[in-house]
Amino acid sequence: MAIRHLNAGQVNMLLTVAAESPRDQLMLTLAFQHGLRAREVCSLQLKHFDLTTEHIQITVQRLKGSLKTTQELLPQTAHMVRAYATKHGLQRNDYLFKGNVRTKGTHLGYTTFLAAFKKYCLQASIPIAAIKGPHCLKHSCAMAMIPRGIEYTREHLGHRSLSSTGAYVRVSQQEVNRVAHEVFQNIAAQQDS
Repeated sequence: MAIRHLNAGQVNMLLTVAAESPRDQLMLTLAFQHGLRAREVCSLQLKHFDLTTEHIQITVQRLKGSLKTTQELLPQTAHMVRAYATKHGLQRNDYLFKGNVRTKGTHLGYTTFLAAFKKYCLQASIPIAAIKGPHCLKHSCAMAMIPRGIEYTREHLGHRSLSSTGAYVRVSQQEVNRVAHEVFQNIAAQQDS
């Protein structure tokens, strides 16, 4: 079974069109860069971020039996978190992404995250039917990291076992063909010179 994920160009386009909403851009950025499930993003509280140092760390207790992870945010993402928290006057126990009347003032609901994701996919010309939903951002994170090594990917995603991460090692026939063509075209080019 093929893993539904976005390529680097699609992720960049998605995050670019989401820039119209700092909240949505931050949600999508955190989901992609830290391999978070939509529900993990929605339930983030300011206390999950260590804002006391120059380099902000995010600590997340992952769902579905995965491990707790602590990761450093990229400088641009750290700036987004600080600016967002300041603008909204968030306190330590506040949800980063506050809900509305329907969620009784707790955190943003999954359906709101899903609606935002679909909206930006449409604007970025990403076929939502092919990727299903925002969980593809977690898969996109994994697929972006896997070339650097399975252990790095496992650790970043908080998987307890390498077998969970192993699903990202499998490649499609299309990817195999692309890589094979690159390899053999480079060899042929060397023979011609």
